[in-house]
Amino acid sequence: MTTRHFPDGFAFGAATSAYQIEGACDEDGRGRTAWDLRNHDEQGHPTGPVGDVACDHYHRYQEDIALMKQLGLQTYRFSISWVRIFPDGVGRLNAKGVAFYDALVDGLLQAGIRPAVTVWHGDLPLALDRAGGWENRATITAYLAYAQFLFDHYGDRVKTWYTHNEPWCAAYLNDYPLPRQLSIAHHLLVAHAEAVRLYRQSKNGDGKIGIVLNLARQYPASADPADVAAARNVDGFLNRWFLDPVLKGRYPADMVERYQGFGAAAPILAGDMEALMANPSDFLGINVYSRGVQKADPDNAFLGSKDAPDPRSVYTEMGWEVAPESLYDLLMDLEATYGTEIQITENGAAFQDAVMQDGVVRDDDRLAYYKGHLSSVERAIRHGCKVTAYYAWSLFDNFEWGTYEMKFGIVHVDPVTLKRTVKKSGMYYRGVIAARGIEE
Repeated sequence: MTTRHFPDGFAFGAATSAYQIEGACDEDGRGRTAWDLRNHDEQGHPTGPVGDVACDHYHRYQEDIALMKQLGLQTYRFSISWVRIFPDGVGRLNAKGVAFYDALVDGLLQAGIRPAVTVWHGDLPLALDRAGGWENRATITAYLAYAQFLFDHYGDRVKTWYTHNEPWCAAYLNDYPLPRQLSIAHHLLVAHAEAVRLYRQSKNGDGKIGIVLNLARQYPASADPADVAAARNVDGFLNRWFLDPVLKGRYPADMVERYQGFGAAAPILAGDMEALMANPSDFLGINVYSRGVQKADPDNAFLGSKDAPDPRSVYTEMGWEVAPESLYDLLMDLEATYGTEIQITENGAAFQDAVMQDGVVRDDDRLAYYKGHLSSVERAIRHGCKVTAYYAWSLFDNFEWGTYEMKFGIVHVDPVTLKRTVKKSGMYYRGVIAARGIEE
């Protein structure tokens, strides 16, 4: 067996988001998000899976910090709930919400764990959502006021910031027509660039700031030029439409032309692209779970492609192929094209976790997933890619945006008692962190 060691300074962590773990949805002055209305009746009672309690992290954060320390985590990526800080999205400040994150940040630092904060992770204040959400440029103004407060108040202690998590999902996981989707995507990118500018001008702007994009390496199903073109189109839609503006200050020309052919264009105003060009990220955060394999499909007018999954592969409960070699390929592509520092801000897998023996959740399939992907990260670093951090998704079995059935955690959370139990994959990850290496 050969142990491959990660370089000095490389940070191991785990990630969560506020709505998925905090609970306490109507406590201590917290405002409401659109998520607080889903699966609720007119009286506010749950009619299906909701995040009202989730993992109850709001009340159990001290226990959870102790668990992170037990796992050996060096950094913890979490998001701040916008409506705990500004219940209406703008204006009135909620002191109790501010105090909660003060206590969380201070507790992490006391435990020797570096806090890494996502400003916005999908939970838009209800008042802003009802006013048009990210289609309305007024949301950018509100977001920047919120971000400015976070930088000023927590920036003396938090030195790693992420502006948005997965803007592709916010823009495209809906039934809107293309022009509306492009509007959301563009406004998110402008908000990101302006937040980077604010951070660098703030009194605490001596840390690093970036964005988190969900990426997946795309492969053609064959060497047929039509399949190659299909994979390129999906790469442009999923990956390059966000990578190029963030890191190059421009949209990819082939996708601009493709969108225009369908009567859609980003609603670019004077100064928008200049803001993106002038405020490149310090690093790129990437959420990576699987890959795409594309076959040409003339019935798909926009992208000319369809998924061509490999029936021989292993798939997670989400239906995502386990393909650790694609993470290596993606990292090397990013190094060659953009050459920027990379943090892997989410990587993990949903499996059933049905086997518990002697108090241990024996999630060997998840353990194998982490082993394969961590090996790909180490190999990419060895071959010149500037990866500086890895965050397992997720620290806990959490509320996976509509369900508790998709379990991503390295820590099991009992759905009734909320007791935390480190899974076998968590124990494995703890060993990797302690050894700062992986056996091959």
